[in-house]
Amino acid sequence: MKKTLPSKKSLDFSPGEIFLNRDLSWLDFNERVLSEAADPSVPALERLRFCAIVSSNLDEFFMVRVAEIARLARRYPNRKFPDGLTVANLLIQIRERVLRQKSRQAVILDEILQELKRHGISIYNHLEAHRALDAEIRKGLPEISVVLRKSRDPFPHLKSDCLHVFVRFPGEYAILTIGDREKRLVPLSARKKSLRFALAERWLCVKAPELFPERKVLEAFSFKILREADLWYRPDDEESLEYQIEEAVKKRSSAKIVRLEIDAAAYTEGSLFLGTAMGLDLAALYRFDLPLDLRALTQIYHSPGFDALRYPAIVSPIPKPLREKQIFEGIKTNDILLHHPYDSFDIVINFLRAAARDPKVTHIYQTVYRVGARSPMMDALQEAARNGKKVTAYVEVKARFDEMNNVKWASELRRSGVRVVRPFGRLKVHSKLTEVIRQELSGPTSYLHLGTGNYHAATARQYTDLGIFTADSSLAKEVHSYFNWLSRRTPLPRFKELLVAPQNLRNQILRLIRAEMEIQKNGGNGRIIAKVNSLVDPDIIAALYQASQAGVHIDLMVRGICCLRPGVPGLSERIRVISVIDRFLEHSRIYYFRADGEGKLYLSSADWMPRNFYTRMEIAFPIKDVALKRYIVSVILANGIQDNVKSWNLQADGNWLKLKVPASRKVIRSQSVFTALAKEDYRDTALAHRRPRLV
Repeated sequence: MKKTLPSKKSLDFSPGEIFLNRDLSWLDFNERVLSEAADPSVPALERLRFCAIVSSNLDEFFMVRVAEIARLARRYPNRKFPDGLTVANLLIQIRERVLRQKSRQAVILDEILQELKRHGISIYNHLEAHRALDAEIRKGLPEISVVLRKSRDPFPHLKSDCLHVFVRFPGEYAILTIGDREKRLVPLSARKKSLRFALAERWLCVKAPELFPERKVLEAFSFKILREADLWYRPDDEESLEYQIEEAVKKRSSAKIVRLEIDAAAYTEGSLFLGTAMGLDLAALYRFDLPLDLRALTQIYHSPGFDALRYPAIVSPIPKPLREKQIFEGIKTNDILLHHPYDSFDIVINFLRAAARDPKVTHIYQTVYRVGARSPMMDALQEAARNGKKVTAYVEVKARFDEMNNVKWASELRRSGVRVVRPFGRLKVHSKLTEVIRQELSGPTSYLHLGTGNYHAATARQYTDLGIFTADSSLAKEVHSYFNWLSRRTPLPRFKELLVAPQNLRNQILRLIRAEMEIQKNGGNGRIIAKVNSLVDPDIIAALYQASQAGVHIDLMVRGICCLRPGVPGLSERIRVISVIDRFLEHSRIYYFRADGEGKLYLSSADWMPRNFYTRMEIAFPIKDVALKRYIVSVILANGIQDNVKSWNLQADGNWLKLKVPASRKVIRSQSVFTALAKEDYRDTALAHRRPRLV
């Protein structure tokens, strides 16, 4: 819990005035997502999707962060975070925030369901008034297991990835478990231009007296539990790491419970009994009159016939350089920028497929962090190996919640002849890199894809990310050295162009920030723009405060957690922090430093967090093409910074304020701008005008 003070000027500030708490800041982010669900101008099915994202985000927050804080509180309740909050006080504030957030979510969900009903989609969640649906619901119920216990009996083991219904009788109780939570949304017979569904767990609660006719039902409600998600393994025992991960994932089902969530109108004797039987502190018991696990409701998102309730689909053309030339020729001619999802991820898939089938390609290297259960990228790697290419892949088996999927892919790749690199024990490889080596007349030539996001075809349609294709020889040399280090455990080289964590990424960012300070002090125009998901690292924050005090103008686009306080007189009045929450989840990381007109620009897989600097292998790669650099700064960053429709401003007091468009100003919605640009050959415009300076 290191406390880093920014400079002598800031010694009069308390820790709470310098740093915002990372976990409360994350809850603020989830509140901004919930505001999208509350916005009546957002299409109804999109609002439902945002509402489900809030629940999914919150579940992961409890399984990871709250679990970690609770462990800390049991041992060191008075330990303080950098903002000055004690561990015990933080848990209290988290609970208060979550209670308010979930109560607001319940109201918003009811509004969304009413709007969906007006458009022909009915989700029945108050089933007391719909007895006529009983026969249909019974027919469509998922498989349900039943456990009957005396109140004094040992409490049964329950899975955390299921929904349960608790039914209390005098002196005993029953627990009904819906094994497949996706099937809890029971489809009913459709009527003309309409869809109808019922929630199985709420129907079970209503029908409990009929399901147990020989017993007196005192109460019935649905509930779910969340368990700690961290895995425990021996990181230095690298040879058996995959086996350890498999065993650790299995133990998640018996990990400590961190939250018991109840769907009921009020706290009851049964809810208190459940919490006590599970050995929980009352602070871990949450009750809301709100359906549990809203992710299942998003199954209706893609229902045909309801296009008006969704954002229009993006159909983007293939970049002109790749339409007119063979893919490797196109990349060799010019660096090519991809901006997903405005540019289709199929372009990256086609690159790898072309490499798998091209007889001149001899080697392929790729890092894999998250991919889908079905993956065209993994299919292409396997095809390449079958075609005689030497394929090397680093599959990160420690990617949280994707461990078993990645273990499966590692096994399948090996069976196809791919060399799967033995995983590191302590470091996670989070970088997103592909190298293809092609034997050409001039000799072996490397073609690279470097990106900010995962090689996951599904999430590439939901997250904004950037990537480049390049055949730059100096970058290729360093990327190949990086892969050699990963695969052969050769000494980590000293990189000149790439910024690599844990080697030099943090220190180089600090150096670049301080260089802007010196430029400003010497009469120049210091300028920093950064786009990240999270800003947590105390030393980076301290350096940004120093730069602000020196006069450097700083714009930060932070999607989620931000521990920096902007706009504090004498500390950070030249720092502005915004967060864009719109249709797509902002995910690209961009670091820009004006560098006295030179314009140093990096894209990266790394947020500005201690974990990214010290416990992950990360890459930040420079954009060297002048036109692409200008496009990223003058179009992507500029529109993000100027967004006045879906942007939130972080205030000096730590509150986030939604921007309102003044009548005198042009409306700028950055994601809409990028969607419109995707329909045009905007890269050609950028590539045609190679100016020496950034706009």
